[in-house]
Amino acid sequence: MSTPNISHDYSHAAAVAARSVVRHFGRRAFGIPGTLIGAVQVPDNRTRVQRFAHWHYWWQAHFLDCAVDAGFRRLREGNTESAQAWLGKAQEIQRGIVTRNFGTVINDFYDDMAWLTLALGRLNALHRALHGVGSISTQDAGVTLYNQLTDAIDDSLGGGVFWSKKRDFKNTPATAPTALALVRAHRGDEAAPLLNWLGENLWDDDNSAYLDGIRITGTNESGAFDTAVERALYSYNSGPVLSALLELEPTDDLPLWRYRTEHAADIIGGVAHHFTCDFNDDGTTIRVLTTKGSGDGGLFTGILARNLADASTNPELDAASRATARELVLNTARILWEGRREFDPDLPLNEFGIDVNEIRGESIALFSPDVTAHTSESLVPGRAVELSSQLQAWMILEAAARIA
Repeated sequence: MSTPNISHDYSHAAAVAARSVVRHFGRRAFGIPGTLIGAVQVPDNRTRVQRFAHWHYWWQAHFLDCAVDAGFRRLREGNTESAQAWLGKAQEIQRGIVTRNFGTVINDFYDDMAWLTLALGRLNALHRALHGVGSISTQDAGVTLYNQLTDAIDDSLGGGVFWSKKRDFKNTPATAPTALALVRAHRGDEAAPLLNWLGENLWDDDNSAYLDGIRITGTNESGAFDTAVERALYSYNSGPVLSALLELEPTDDLPLWRYRTEHAADIIGGVAHHFTCDFNDDGTTIRVLTTKGSGDGGLFTGILARNLADASTNPELDAASRATARELVLNTARILWEGRREFDPDLPLNEFGIDVNEIRGESIALFSPDVTAHTSESLVPGRAVELSSQLQAWMILEAAARIA
C-alpha cells in the first residue's frame, strides 16, 4: 500500500491522523450510542477510580476541534458527503462530552470551558456551511459557556480571567482563549480589555512571550491582595493571543491596536526563538516546533500550530512573519509524519507467519510525542499512548493541510 509524498499531500497525512485517533481512542461515553469521547490512554491500565476521575474535559474539547478540522478539510476538497460524516462525528463528541460531564458543559475550570467554547463555535460554523443554518444544540451549549466565561471576568488584579472557580489565579491559559472566544462572538469591546490586561501584566518583553499568570497568595493589612507572578513560559499561550489580536476589529479601547501587527510579529519571533529546536533532516538543519511533553503538555504545540497556521495566511502581517509561521508549521508536520509508525489494526496477529509490518487493509498510525524522535523510539511497545500527543499530531497535520 503506497503512501503519497508528504511534501505534496498534507491532506492525506491529516486524513490518516484523523482516522487513527478515532479508531484507536474513540469510545462511547458510558457505552451510550450516539456519543463519542477519546480514551485518555491506550492501553488504559489505570484503576477504575482514576479512569472515572480523570477524563480530561479539555482534551475532549480539542478532540471536537480536530473533528471539525477534518470536516472543513473535506469541504475544501469538495467532498460534502465526507464533510457531513465528520460533522456527525463532531456532534457525537459534543454529546459525549455532555454525557460524560453528567449532562452539562459547565466545568470548574474556565480555561477548559474557553477551549470548548472555541470548538463549539467552529462546529456551529461547519454546520452552517453544510446546512445554511447553525445547530441549535451547539448554540445553546455556547450560550451557557459564554455566560460562565463572563462570570470569570472582574476587576480584581486589574482585570483578566480567573483560571478556576477557586478564583485565586488569573492566567494566560484562561484569559487568552476567552478573549479569542469573545472576538469570534463579535464582542470585541469585552475582548479588548482582556488583551490589554495580558499585555500590561503578563507580556515578557525580554522573551517575547506571555508569562503564565498572577496568583493571589493572601491579603495584606489594608485588605489588598498579595500576589505572586508565575513566570513559566508555555508555547500554547502565544497562540490564542496571536489569533485574537489579528481577528479583533479596529477599536480605540485597545492600546495594542496601533501596533497590533507588530506585536503579532513579536509573538511569532518569540515562538521561533523559545519554542523551537533544530532537526537534522538528511544533512540539512531545519527548525521545528518543540513537541516534547506528556499529559496536558502533549497538546500545547498543537494549539500553537493551529494559530500559527491562521497567522501565516493573514495579509496584515509582514511577509517575514507569515513565512516563519508557515515554515514552522509545515516543517513540524512533515517530520511528525515521517517519524510515524503505521500499522494494520485488523491484522490477524495470531496467525502463523504474520509479518507485523504488513498492511492488508486500511492502516492507522501512531505519532511521536517528541517531533525529534521517531515513534519507535519515543513510544516503546506495550507502554500506554496518550490521547493528548496524538491529538497534537492531528492538529499539526490539519494545520499544514490548511495552508499547504
